Amino acid sequence: RLRVPCGPAGGVSRDKNSIGRGGAASVPFPLFLSVLRAAAGCGMIGKNRRGDAKMKEKVLLLGATGLVGRAAASALREDYQIIPAAGHGAPEGGYCLPAEEPEKLAEVLDREDPEIVISSIRGDFRAQTAFHERLAERLAGRETRLLYISTVNVFDGDLSRPWTEAAPPKPESAYGVFKRGCEELLRQRLGERAVIFRLASVWAPDCPRIRLLEAHSRTGEPHRTYHGNTVNVTLARQGGDFTKYVLDRRLRGVFHVGTTDMVDYFTFEKLVCKALGIREPAFEIAESGMETYQAALPARSEIPEALRPTVAEVLERLG
Repeated sequence: RLRVPCGPAGGVSRDKNSIGRGGAASVPFPLFLSVLRAAAGCGMIGKNRRGDAKMKEKVLLLGATGLVGRAAASALREDYQIIPAAGHGAPEGGYCLPAEEPEKLAEVLDREDPEIVISSIRGDFRAQTAFHERLAERLAGRETRLLYISTVNVFDGDLSRPWTEAAPPKPESAYGVFKRGCEELLRQRLGERAVIFRLASVWAPDCPRIRLLEAHSRTGEPHRTYHGNTVNVTLARQGGDFTKYVLDRRLRGVFHVGTTDMVDYFTFEKLVCKALGIREPAFEIAESGMETYQAALPARSEIPEALRPTVAEVLERLG
């Protein structure tokens, strides 16, 4: 990264044709300009919210090829320099970084020195925990901000009601306990530099859930669904736009990313089929036996309405 030092100890050289730190070898001004042009040409220079030119912050995006990772990359690409990483094969311009190989993470962090890390990785829970322990260790002595993608399942130990960001998590499932453990680890090690997003079930026009509905519609294979389970849902694009909004404004803490209202899960799948023109599959309905809620409702006042859609708006955008 190229930074122009300022102030008495590191200011612009008195030589009008060169710049450099005070007392250090100066850089010829024409060379400095050529470096700036090259940085702009390769996407390292963007604009801030006022429209002023600035060096783009570098974002190491872990899990870049997943549904949430792709949405984040799409939202951030114009104003941030994205370094993508994935567990299965290296994305273009990025790294293959499996959760099972945390030593590679240290090498990438040292080489890229990102200002921001986004973690949306998947895989074995034990391997992911070790990976995030190493990540927290490497970021502890830096100023790097971390955005960790978590889940509504951190509340699955109490399904009697929906939850907002202010509620203490109560996980019960192995997945919920694992995710909550990572949240606590990162917040303890990094403090307010660790931002947590809790997502409900994530939907997009090309998401695996819709592909499964389409496949079962074609083949006649039973499609298992859940009646009596009231949920809210997350649009993948919402997750990407939410990421940019929070990073741009350097917001801190925990955020629930999803719709502001709720719907029965079985009903929602039927509505998705209707919105996309999918013939309903043979639903195999699992009854909960009681009314349950698996919903993490957004309640942070800093987030504008445009980033808090309703279920009806999600269905409209899916269609």
